Amino acid sequence: MTLAELPLAADPSRAWSQHWQQTLTGSIDLLASDPVATALRTHWQSQIPALQLAGAIADVGSGPAILARLMSSLGWTPAPPAVWWCIDAAHLGSAWQHALPASIRVLDQTPFDTAEPPHGPVDALVSNFGLEYLPLRSIAQAVPRWLRLNGFFNAVLHARGSVIDAVSREHAGDLRMALEDVRLPALAKDLVSALATAPADPVQRMMHGVETRDAYNAGVDRLKQVMEDRGRPSAVLMDLLRATTQVIRDLKTVGEPAAQRALEQLQAVYEGERRRLDQMLASALDETAAAHWRTTLQESAGLKHLELERLDCGIGTVAWNLRSAA
Repeated sequence: MTLAELPLAADPSRAWSQHWQQTLTGSIDLLASDPVATALRTHWQSQIPALQLAGAIADVGSGPAILARLMSSLGWTPAPPAVWWCIDAAHLGSAWQHALPASIRVLDQTPFDTAEPPHGPVDALVSNFGLEYLPLRSIAQAVPRWLRLNGFFNAVLHARGSVIDAVSREHAGDLRMALEDVRLPALAKDLVSALATAPADPVQRMMHGVETRDAYNAGVDRLKQVMEDRGRPSAVLMDLLRATTQVIRDLKTVGEPAAQRALEQLQAVYEGERRRLDQMLASALDETAAAHWRTTLQESAGLKHLELERLDCGIGTVAWNLRSAA
């Protein structure tokens, strides 16, 4: 059985595994020029002096070494024998790993809350939008196994009501409407079947599949109307519409079986995106929950001196930052 064939309930990280098969860029591109990415880069750059003192670092929910690669782009990579462990429950693949420095090592398909550190507790534990996806009680039990006493801790956590939260909520709603209410991929598959079986006679061809074409066009118009009513485009809807249109345009070149497979893959990709967004929204912490995290980790995980602050940018809140006190 392949990864794509696994039942969703059998692998809660499947949506992320699918994502990392498509790209090595996170949901939030840390190298982008927008205010959110800039604020995150600034934050992590300010942590380099503390991380340079660590002989071993654990990066929870790392994806394909997203944070470690950001640090390299900022001019710092741990020098052996120091090591940066990238820990993620998702299947990250291996083709990209050969380009990593020797000090950056990947532990994928490794749930942080149940795994053991490879060489004992580390000196620093970091996470950039990864730790909050796990149950807090499990984290409180895992941290003492992974992080040495008085080690450095720094976690950036999704914040309820943040810029990221608002965009994610809108995109998740748009995808739910497109995939469940409008059923755009299903309408496109019906249209591809109708176009592929259209008769050669021009008159008969004109009348063939009229209802199917009308249904597809009505679905497209509904999505466009949502954006028009909103007064701005939706990046996720525009991407879905462009991708679907391209598959239909390529039908004559690739044939119906390939076009249908492309639409099935397209649907799987966007359903995975919706699930990841739903997970992100469910993991976002409001102020009360963030304070509870701080208290729980101080009392149950041995992190005696934690500071909780908002990370902000010019357009609003970016995230919570929970870190060792200076």
